[in-house]
Amino acid sequence: MVLVPLLVEAAKRAGMPVRYAPLATLVAAGLVAALAEAAPVLPQLAPFARWAVATLLLGLGASGAYETARFLRRELSTQRG
Repeated sequence: MVLVPLLVEAAKRAGMPVRYAPLATLVAAGLVAALAEAAPVLPQLAPFARWAVATLLLGLGASGAYETARFLRRELSTQRG
């Protein structure tokens, strides 16, 4: 539930038009679900799936935290004058 919105937001920031966000949500959800379903069927895929999900969550989460901190820093500096 966290990964799909992060993937769609990353796609929008990379230049994807906002009007494609609903389609991107379906594609991202399908890819995440396929990865989750493939892991039990192909046990050798499980370490890759864990790595891919962790990398995406940590990387996109850190990017969001960075953007939030940058926004707050800008807002605070403009309020101070």
